[in-house]
Amino acid sequence: MHLPDIRRIGAVAAAAALAAGMALVGTTGAQAAPAAGAGDTAVSTARATTSATAARSGLSVADQAANYWTPERMRTALSADALVGKAGATRKGARPTGEAASTPPAAPTVPNAAGAAGTAEGDPSVAVAASATVGKVFFYNPADGKNYVCSAGTVNSGSKLLVMSAGHCVHGGRGGQWMQNWVFVPLYNYGAEPYGRWSAKYLTTFNVWINDSNLDRDVAYVTVWPNGSQRVVDVVGGNGLSVNYSYEQPVTILAYPAAPPFDGGWQQYCQGTTYRPGIWPFQENKIALNCGFTGGSSGSVWLRQYNDAYGYVNGIMSTLDGAGVNRSPYFDTAVMDVFNSVANRT
Repeated sequence: MHLPDIRRIGAVAAAAALAAGMALVGTTGAQAAPAAGAGDTAVSTARATTSATAARSGLSVADQAANYWTPERMRTALSADALVGKAGATRKGARPTGEAASTPPAAPTVPNAAGAAGTAEGDPSVAVAASATVGKVFFYNPADGKNYVCSAGTVNSGSKLLVMSAGHCVHGGRGGQWMQNWVFVPLYNYGAEPYGRWSAKYLTTFNVWINDSNLDRDVAYVTVWPNGSQRVVDVVGGNGLSVNYSYEQPVTILAYPAAPPFDGGWQQYCQGTTYRPGIWPFQENKIALNCGFTGGSSGSVWLRQYNDAYGYVNGIMSTLDGAGVNRSPYFDTAVMDVFNSVANRT
């Protein structure tokens, strides 16, 4: 078992000024048809909506979602680990399900959108920078009427509008509903929002998460609205995506754990080599790392080849156990197939 040190990323450099306010384009709340697929690879997509308490006459759905999040609501939002209590898992054959493959990352194309991201504090022999591709997610759960937080990261795609997070950060799973008022705040820093808020337009996750709370497919893609004429990947950059790699991969995890001993105010990081949890022949279809990241880190990206700006998403934070071990679903061909189905959605 790999036991990496947990290191804390320091405060954002003073050059990272708040971005100017950005107008958001509106949408309606109609639900899209399920995507093609079968068994545990089928997915469904919902058009993002807002709660009744967010609705205001004359405002778009995207504006309603962004405006819902007052500083007080952000401060008091709950960690989303509470939403996986009914989750289950299946154990099938060993993966990968095909050849290892990756899609490329992308650097931002909007110059000097918000200044420098900031660098890490702690061990001077380790230099890990915060990433503008990673941010904090806020959403309202209509099933219980409460506000929650997760983490997420951008993924480069044809649309330049794609974000990855955990399935339980977009849908409540078995017996639950689609989340509302969903916004992504890149490089969130104790209330500072240097790249603004990006409201969800479409939420996509696997049907076996929606129907069975199956943690093997606790993965989601979110298409966000542009801010005016700008697209999120053009502004902050986008990570690549890797599937069918070995269970043992060196990764950097960037997240916003919010439950103690963390406070959710700024990016934390953990580095180490992942492994497949469980004892043969009862191993899980997951990768794991002993980071001790608590609730709020759900949905954070596990990055191969992180270069202090972006990397390749090879996992998504799903759970934490009593021993401090975090787990991600293993990324197989189905994860790439879903990416391909949503990559150009606008």
